[in-house]
Amino acid sequence: MSTLRHTSSVDPDALGKYPLFAITFGAVFSVLYLFVMNYSWQLFSYYPQVGRFTFWTSSLPATAGPQMKWYGYVATCAIVSFVAGLIVCLLPTNLLRRVWWPGFIWLVPGCAMLVALYLILVVGD
Repeated sequence: MSTLRHTSSVDPDALGKYPLFAITFGAVFSVLYLFVMNYSWQLFSYYPQVGRFTFWTSSLPATAGPQMKWYGYVATCAIVSFVAGLIVCLLPTNLLRRVWWPGFIWLVPGCAMLVALYLILVVGD
């Protein structure tokens, strides 16, 4: 009788804490994006008509044209999510086993998308 064995090309131990970092980054990014978008906490804004950047919530006069906030939203969320991922990777493994669930990578962004849809359709930007 032969037994089938699953062979993987990647050793789980070789990945180290990368999966933990990636899950944390994705979960924090998706939740933080809601707050950054709703409260205009962008790192910077760009005014393409005049070719200028402004930082945080400072703005130019209305004659400068429309501002592009999205890149600032993404930059803010990426920096904070990166730091959160590094912090979680530094936590002891026995602590993480008690509170961590890999399903966060699907559950948290899914819920965040529903809230973002509500903010866009009902609240408006």
